[in-house]
Amino acid sequence: MEYWLLHVANILYLWSYSVRDILWLRVITVIAMLLLGGYYFATNQFAPVCWQTAFLVINIFHIGLLIYERRPIQLTDQERKLHEQCLKTLNLRQVRRLVRHWEWQNGEAGAVLLAEGVPNDGLRILVSGEANVTVGGRQIARLNSCQFFGEMSFLTRNVTTAAVIATAPVRYAVIRDTLLQELSRRDPDFATALQAAIGTDLVHKLLKERI
Repeated sequence: MEYWLLHVANILYLWSYSVRDILWLRVITVIAMLLLGGYYFATNQFAPVCWQTAFLVINIFHIGLLIYERRPIQLTDQERKLHEQCLKTLNLRQVRRLVRHWEWQNGEAGAVLLAEGVPNDGLRILVSGEANVTVGGRQIARLNSCQFFGEMSFLTRNVTTAAVIATAPVRYAVIRDTLLQELSRRDPDFATALQAAIGTDLVHKLLKERI
């Protein structure tokens, strides 16, 4: 009579192998484990019952973690603007994670946001205001809000080849290289999405210069 528990549990295990979503895979697996544990208990196989209980605890913990990670994300107006204009390749959770780790900086008109010929230890985004990009004191480009700057030296790990000087009061964000490496280690998709955002911004800058 107890064999139906065993058969249904194995059918659920087979079904779980075809599920792509990791949350549903774990949910189906937990149901299968409960049925299989019931079979072992009904047939007085208590050692497998203990193992099934351990597996259940682990899977239920990860189900809770997945649900927590998938909770709805509400961005602030400023975060939403950045997401729409320069961080489109990142999902909402990645945007929130990035914003949580960067440092806010302010500068007045004439302030040097990034000097020429110095090591660059972080990625910078001009959140509001305007700035000029100069080489040897000669202006070569102009930056508006929601644009990266210093990204070439950051990506190549070389010293900066240009200076960025504010032409109006500005607010910008810096995220240090060590933090970016840690975020990328935890979530490889984050690194790919951020590189895509930087690449998109570079293309827009090149097209603007040609025009």
